[in-house]
Amino acid sequence: MTNIQPTEAQKAKIEELLTAPYPVTLATAAKALETTEEEAAKLLPEGMARFVTGDASERFDEVWERLALWEKVTLFIVHDGHVFEIEGKLSKGKRAQGYYNILGKDATIGGHLRYDGIGAIAFVTLPFMKRESLSVQFFNKTGAVAFSVYVGRENHQLIESVKAQFFADRDALTA
Repeated sequence: MTNIQPTEAQKAKIEELLTAPYPVTLATAAKALETTEEEAAKLLPEGMARFVTGDASERFDEVWERLALWEKVTLFIVHDGHVFEIEGKLSKGKRAQGYYNILGKDATIGGHLRYDGIGAIAFVTLPFMKRESLSVQFFNKTGAVAFSVYVGRENHQLIESVKAQFFADRDALTA
């Protein structure tokens, strides 16, 4: 996955969004740019969105297992206008019955993920309300965000060890 060169109008809109006094997400950017969320990520300035190479559904397990090593994350799920934020540690899972199943008995975040429905995965550094924000965005095959995993916070600050792991994993998976 490579970034897309924005038009001059898109560049201006992106700059406006990046300095906006209101919360900006990939969904906000997509709406303003009249694109999908995946395309909005690809239009961001160089380095802000780096996509996992290869087939995202094939590499899903590898990405998830790396995220499961992070100390703390916030899992974001936006559905029908509702935003679910679930803080905790991810657990490894396994593929069965067409899902990546997270069933650990001590798992704080569990479920059944349709790995074959993931079309792209990106490591994104998009400020949120002028604060540093680091996330891994999982896009479905139509370019919408299926769910996101954000670097965890303590006292409103990114956890340094998780931040370091984010960049290490980004560099390893997007090379």
